[in-house]
Amino acid sequence: MAEFYIETNAQPNGDHIVHNANCSLLPAKDAIRYLGSIASCASAVKKAAESFKQVNGCPQCATTCHSA
Repeated sequence: MAEFYIETNAQPNGDHIVHNANCSLLPAKDAIRYLGSIASCASAVKKAAESFKQVNGCPQCATTCHSA
C-alpha cells in the first residue's frame, strides 16, 4: 500500500496527475488532494477518475500508469 495524491490543477493538456507521497514532483499541499492508502497506481488512477475527467499517472513515480 502507498499513499497517493492527485493534482487539483490540470496540466496544459488537461491531465490531472496522480503521484505517490514520496514523489519529488509532488506539488505543494494546496495543489493536491489526498486519494488514500491504495495498493497500486492503477487503483489510484481509477479512484482519481471518480473526481476528475482526465487523469494520468506521474511519469516519475507512477510510470506503469503514465500514458504519453
